[in-house]
Amino acid sequence: MRARLAACRASACRGAVAVALLAVAGLSACTLFEEELPPVCPDVVVLGDATRLTRFAEGGGRDLLDVDFDARIDNVSVGCELIEEDDETIMMVAVAPIVTVERGPANRDREARFDYFISVLDPQQAILNKQTFGIAVRFPGNRSRLTFRDDAPPVTVDLPLAGGRTPDVFELVVGFQLSAEELTFNRRRGGRP
Repeated sequence: MRARLAACRASACRGAVAVALLAVAGLSACTLFEEELPPVCPDVVVLGDATRLTRFAEGGGRDLLDVDFDARIDNVSVGCELIEEDDETIMMVAVAPIVTVERGPANRDREARFDYFISVLDPQQAILNKQTFGIAVRFPGNRSRLTFRDDAPPVTVDLPLAGGRTPDVFELVVGFQLSAEELTFNRRRGGRP
């Protein structure tokens, strides 16, 4: 019985030593890879009222048969890089919205043209910068729905990190550039996709 107990204690010690060594190795691994971790990007959100765009054909009709195209921002792909320039640190943020566009019954030219925006907000939610980007989509063959990422050319936003500011004090807001009528239509539609 004592021999078995001693053997158990010895294996328990070996197990404890193994766990301790793994923990130390894990900490060492964290230290080794710490410098290779990518920088923390600012938050990127899609503006709720500007997530969707329904464009109607000319002529005033607002029925389902009058839809030229419908587009929605499904997601946003983001990447960040810190750049040192002239004793100044800048974070370059690459932003690429992932968009789905559907051709409507009134679409005759098999094209959809629209704009989206990217705004930079400060901690008080004031707009520091706003850029608008145009997209032109062609529906090939008999396709009536396309999903793509707008990253050619890549859209970049530079955030100055002077005065100890960190990227997390900024927020990037993405959405479709809507007319007053399109915004009203989205608000009437409410939560419907």
